[in-house]
Amino acid sequence: MKPILQIALDLTDIFQALDTALKIVYENGCSDLWLEAGTPLIKSWGRIAVKTLKDTTKCFIVADTKTMDTGDVEAEIYLKAGADAVTVLGLADDETIKGALSKVREYNGKLIVDLINHPKPYERALTLDKLSVDIILYHIGIDVQLKRGLKITDLISEVNNLKKNISSMIAVAGGIKLEDLDKILEADVDVVIVGGAIIKASNPAEATRMFLERIKALKTG
Repeated sequence: MKPILQIALDLTDIFQALDTALKIVYENGCSDLWLEAGTPLIKSWGRIAVKTLKDTTKCFIVADTKTMDTGDVEAEIYLKAGADAVTVLGLADDETIKGALSKVREYNGKLIVDLINHPKPYERALTLDKLSVDIILYHIGIDVQLKRGLKITDLISEVNNLKKNISSMIAVAGGIKLEDLDKILEADVDVVIVGGAIIKASNPAEATRMFLERIKALKTG
C-alpha cells in the first residue's frame, strides 16, 4: 500500500486555504490524499475551518489541534465539525490521549499523536503504540528546522527502526520537499505530510500531482 499524502494547509486565511484546497482536489481528487486544517488555520478559524473544508471538498480532513489537555473535549469539537482525524501532542499525559482515543472511536475517526519536541520520541512512540493510537507522527517543527538545519530526513533511520517494532501507522513531517521522498519512503512510512512545498508553490495542484506521481513511482518501481 502506497503512503497517503497529507497536505498541511498551514494558512491563517480561510479563503486562501479553501481556494488552495479546491484547486488541489479538482485536479487530483481525494483518493490518495488527506487535507489538513493546519494549526494556524485552526487557531484563526476554529471548527469553522474544518467544517468548511469537509463540506466543500468531501476529502478526509485532519484537524491539527495539537491538543495538550482535555483530549476528549477538544477531539469531540472537531470530530463533530467533520474532522476525520485529530492530533494530540505526545508530550500530553496518557489520560489526555486516552480521552481523545475514546472520542475518535465513538466518531469512527483516527487519532494522530505528534511527537514534535518530545525529548525521547522513540521511547514515547513505543508507549503510544501500546495505547493503540492510530498514527504516530515523527515531526521536526519549523523553528527547529530554521535554527538547527534539521529535517525529518535526518531521522529516517530511527523511523525505519520504529516501523519494525510497532503496529501503529507512522507519519512524518518536517520541511519535506519532492527530492526528499526517495529517502523517506525507504522507511515504509504510512503518511507523508507536506506543507510549504505544496501550498507555497506557484501551482499547488501541479505540485501535488508531482508528489503523488513520485510516491506511486517509488512504491511500484
